[in-house]
Amino acid sequence: GAMAVTCGAAKCRLWDVLSGKLLASLDNHQKTVTSVRHVVLEDARRGAEAEDDGGARSWRAGPRLLTGSVDGHVKVYELDTFELVHATKYPSPVLSFDCTPGATQLAVGMASGMLAVRSRPRKRRQDHPASAAAGAEGGNGGRQRWRSMLTASSYRYFLRGQNHKLTEEQLGDVTIAVAPKQKRANLKPFDKAMKKFRFREALDQSLQTRDPGVVLAVLEQLCAQGGDGHALQAALSQRTASGLQPIMKILCKYVADPRTMKVSVPIAHAVFDLYSQVVGISNEFDTKVMQLHERVQSEVKAQEELAKLQGMLEPLLHAQYAQSGL
Repeated sequence: GAMAVTCGAAKCRLWDVLSGKLLASLDNHQKTVTSVRHVVLEDARRGAEAEDDGGARSWRAGPRLLTGSVDGHVKVYELDTFELVHATKYPSPVLSFDCTPGATQLAVGMASGMLAVRSRPRKRRQDHPASAAAGAEGGNGGRQRWRSMLTASSYRYFLRGQNHKLTEEQLGDVTIAVAPKQKRANLKPFDKAMKKFRFREALDQSLQTRDPGVVLAVLEQLCAQGGDGHALQAALSQRTASGLQPIMKILCKYVADPRTMKVSVPIAHAVFDLYSQVVGISNEFDTKVMQLHERVQSEVKAQEELAKLQGMLEPLLHAQYAQSGL
C-alpha cells in the first residue's frame, strides 16, 4: 500500500508513496515495458527444506513484481531485495499479461495474436524413509511426507552426481572416464556489467582501462544493443564535462580513421544530440568540439582532393587503355 510503480521506456521505478523517495530503478528490459503486475505467491514458504538427494531449495515468501516488455520477456522481481529472480522469453512482443490470485497461472498476450497460458504445477512428495518408519510404528496416526519427483523440468536434474566422490576402486578403474571440470570464463569488469545490462557502468569500466580498442569495442556493442539506441543513450547521458573528456578525446583521434569510422561517427552524433545545450558553457567541452570539427573538416578536404585526383586520372587511364587495345 505504501509503494508505487511507474514505467517509462525500458525502465521501471519503485517509489515510496509516503516519503516520495525513489526505492529502486529496474532497467533489465531492452525495450518498452508494456505491463506491470504485483502478485503474492500462494504456496511460498520461508526457509529451506533439506531433501534426501542432498539438494536444498529455499522459497521465500513475499510479494513479487512482474513486468512484460516489447522485447518478448516477462521478468519477475523480488520486492524485498528488488532483485531479478526469474525471466521467461516469448516468441513475440508482450503486450499484456495477468496472473490468477496466488500466481498459480499466468496468461500472456502477444503482438502476433497468440495467448500463452502457463500453470505452476503442484507435485506430490514421495514418502520420506524416516517419516514412513515413524508412520509404520505409529499405525494410522503417522503423517506421510511427500517429496518432489526429480525430472528433466527441474534444475536439480542437471546437477545430480556433481557432488558424488569416487571410491578408491573406482579411481583405479580405467573404464570409468572422469570429465574435467570446465573452467569459468574470466570476464572483464565491463563484460560483467554488459551482461547485467548496466551500460553506464560498462562504459566507465572500459574508460578506466585507457585502451582505445576496448572503449571502441564497448561503444560498438552499445550501438548494437537493442537496436533502438537506448543502451548507448543510457551510457552517455548525465555526464559532466570532465566525464566527457575521455570520450571526446577518442572521437577526435578516431573519427576520421576508416577502420573505426563506422562506430565513431554514430557516437559523435549521439553525444551532440545529448549535449547540444552544453556548448558554450564548458570551456573543456568547447575545446574538444572545436578539435573534432577541425578533424572532420580536414578529412572532408582530403576526400575532396582525392575525388579531384580521381577525376584527373580516369581520362588518362581510359586513353591509355584505348591505345593499348585493351
